[in-house]
Amino acid sequence: MAMCSLIELPTNRWQEARALRLHALRTAPSAFAASYVDELAFADEIWLARADSAARRAGNMTWFAQVDGELAGMAGASWSQREKTRHVAQVYGVYVLPAQRGKGIGSALMQRLLDELARIEQVEKVSLQVNSASRAALALYTKLGFVTIGTAICELKVDGRCYDLDYMELRFQQAEDKRLTTVAMPEK
Repeated sequence: MAMCSLIELPTNRWQEARALRLHALRTAPSAFAASYVDELAFADEIWLARADSAARRAGNMTWFAQVDGELAGMAGASWSQREKTRHVAQVYGVYVLPAQRGKGIGSALMQRLLDELARIEQVEKVSLQVNSASRAALALYTKLGFVTIGTAICELKVDGRCYDLDYMELRFQQAEDKRLTTVAMPEK
């Protein structure tokens, strides 16, 4: 049986993160606002800086799923230090290799990400955008307590086709230990 672990990737493994990210962008272009072509053109220094920033948690973090020593998935988040928006974290780059889907890896990655975000005192709310047609992702985020707060029509255009994006958020309950409890906002 395959062994799965969740890790924050050391900076010296930045090329593995690059490979997984480019694979995700190439094989699931409608799942990301970034494009394969744009990120393929990034210099190595950009990839290294991304890995270093995440490793130091300098306004962002990325968790990776590792199955038998190989990267199988990822989920990241960033947060601002700006006074008016520092309470909001933004999820990005959630992806699990197709061969590893259906094994709970996406759920485990997101739960770990949320647990770690809850430990950051300033973070009160977590936001994300997801392709409205991505049923599995929508189900996962809903299960974790996210609620849809709106839909942007034709927000992404891939190969001439429009994709809508659902905007979702989760607010951490105001509690001493917010890691243990998340609460969805009431429907309007």
